[in-house]
Amino acid sequence: MAKVKFPADDVRRVQLAYQAACPGDCWGFLRGLTIPSATGPKLFASCMTDFQQRAFLDMVPSIHVLRDGGMPPKRRFWLERTKKSSKDGDLGALLLWLVAFPTRPLYMQVGAADRDQAAIVKRRIKDILHYNPWLDEFVEIQRFKVRHKKGMAELDILAADIAGAHGETPDLLVLNELSHVTKWEFLENLMDNATGVPRGVVIVATNAGFLGTTAYVWRQNAEKSGDWAMHVWSKPSPWLSESDIEDARRRSTKSRFNRLYWGKWASGKGDAFDEADIDAMFRDLEPLDGPETGWRYVAGLDLGVSHDHAGLVLVGVGEGRLRLARMDAWEPDGDEIDLREVEDHVLACCRRFRADLYYDPWQATLMAQRLRGKGIRTVEVPFSGQNLNRMANTLKQVVENHQLEAFDVDGRLRRDLGKLCLVEKSYGYRLEATSDEFGHADVGTALAVCLPRAVEMLQGKRGLAPEDDLTADSTPLSEDELDAMPAELRDIYDSGVPER
Repeated sequence: MAKVKFPADDVRRVQLAYQAACPGDCWGFLRGLTIPSATGPKLFASCMTDFQQRAFLDMVPSIHVLRDGGMPPKRRFWLERTKKSSKDGDLGALLLWLVAFPTRPLYMQVGAADRDQAAIVKRRIKDILHYNPWLDEFVEIQRFKVRHKKGMAELDILAADIAGAHGETPDLLVLNELSHVTKWEFLENLMDNATGVPRGVVIVATNAGFLGTTAYVWRQNAEKSGDWAMHVWSKPSPWLSESDIEDARRRSTKSRFNRLYWGKWASGKGDAFDEADIDAMFRDLEPLDGPETGWRYVAGLDLGVSHDHAGLVLVGVGEGRLRLARMDAWEPDGDEIDLREVEDHVLACCRRFRADLYYDPWQATLMAQRLRGKGIRTVEVPFSGQNLNRMANTLKQVVENHQLEAFDVDGRLRRDLGKLCLVEKSYGYRLEATSDEFGHADVGTALAVCLPRAVEMLQGKRGLAPEDDLTADSTPLSEDELDAMPAELRDIYDSGVPER
């Protein structure tokens, strides 16, 4: 079908009528913009999707009332989309209308994790201005600011990694890329400032992030609250081709691909476990204060490099089951953790639960020696190839077979498991943790250290039981008996036998 070509004068009259109507009609302004679509410059109305339209029609009434100084019908919006689904472009178009056509002094902020993330919305505004040059009469872009040329409206671009005070109270606050934020005090301060504006509006915009993080807590609070309008798009962007999506799948871990392209919040950046298997581990359980009848316990300790983190896990074995009994973690208050505090806590837990302690001697040898002197049985688990392979395979088996029942009060264990990657080596496999803002996978590593012994106990291979008599026989062992003794028992024996 041939395209109808309108006379230039008619086109010009339509354009002028549209421009004249824009100050009083945000929705009309959005539909009439020329945007840089995935297939080139297009009229926004011709390529706007249903999910975009629903979000705009929900937000526009509040944006109009906000602009004119009234009480918006809705004041909180959560905009969550998959990668390349025009989240930033849509925000840029909406903010551009407010900057271009204020009816009163307006102050707005866009806050993000860093200057690159914060500048995305500004770049989208700049792109729209390029294709709609008539708006240059109203709007100018500065380094970290978009402003009305007569000063009636200002939009500040703020980032957590840029020094400076952000104490002003905005009429409109956009918190962008929430899933990337590490400096939460920055965003909390912005949100507190916005709370001080009773007629103000807040828009949170983000991709899916990681379970157990502050971003996910904010999302849960928004979902439970009647104050937030939720707009979530959890399918691949309609502008991506099947080959683009397949290419993204091939070069991404399963967790990353599902998070960015299907909007599924993930436990972490690792690829060792499927999300469904991690989910199946967690039950409605609480940490134990003491041992339960008929159960035996084993403890795993991981001290981080340079003593900057530590994790302790106790696993219970009983009734044909494995259960997480306790989980503790230490993070530095300054440069290092207090190793005396860690040692006292490990001692108390192992005594209370009659648990053997399994540990990596690289960092914990001295602590283990002191614990042995206080009656705790300790077993070295050097991170050699054989042990690393055993730890990796055991943890994978237990998680995939849903053998461990666990609690996860603060999301720590879920995050640790989610950041683990299974890496093939010459000796088999080892677990490696991807780096993120939560530091080391200390709790996950502590679990991996003690889990092989817990599985042995589950399979009926006897260890110490609560009723075992630990009183030492004073008869010295012969040389043959000493040579036949396992290394960990020889270590314990030597630590309590005077030099001959």
